[in-house]
Amino acid sequence: MAVTSKLELNRGDFSPQLFANESLTISRLSATSCRFARFLWDNINANVDEDRSGWSGSQWQHYLTDPRCEFFAVYCDGEPAGCCEIVREQKLMRATGGSTRIKAFGLFSEFSREGLGSLLLTRMIEKSFATGAEKVTFRTVQELPPGITAMFRNQGFRILAIER
Repeated sequence: MAVTSKLELNRGDFSPQLFANESLTISRLSATSCRFARFLWDNINANVDEDRSGWSGSQWQHYLTDPRCEFFAVYCDGEPAGCCEIVREQKLMRATGGSTRIKAFGLFSEFSREGLGSLLLTRMIEKSFATGAEKVTFRTVQELPPGITAMFRNQGFRILAIER
C-alpha cells in the first residue's frame, strides 16, 4: 500500500531557519548540465512521486529549459552534496498568488549533518517566494521520518495528509 505525505506552507507562516553556516551553496543547472542533473536525481530522490529513470538526455535538456522549473545542485564546501527543485504551478504563470512545489529535495547521506537540511529548505522556500508564490507545497511517496517532519514543521509547513 502506497503512503504519500503532503505538506503545505503559506507565505505568512514561514519561519526561516537562520544559520551562520555559509558552506552550503546552491547553483541552478542549465540544459548543458543534463547528465549531472540526471545523476543527482537518480541518486538522491527516492521519495519523489515521479519516475525519471527512463528519461533521455534530450528530455532532461528540455526539462531544464522549462521556465516553470528550477533544478539546483547543492554544494557543501565546494563538493556536490545534493539537489533540489522548484516547480511553479501553471496558475502562477497567469497571475500572482500562485504556488510552487518543492519537487526534489535531498542531500547525500554524508552531508545530512545537523542543520544543512534545514538551511537548504529555508533557501528553497525563499527562492519559491521570490517568484511571487504565496504557497509552497511538498509531497513524497512515503511517510517522512519524524526528524524530517519536524524540520518542515519548524519552518511553518502544515501536514495536509498522510495517505496510506
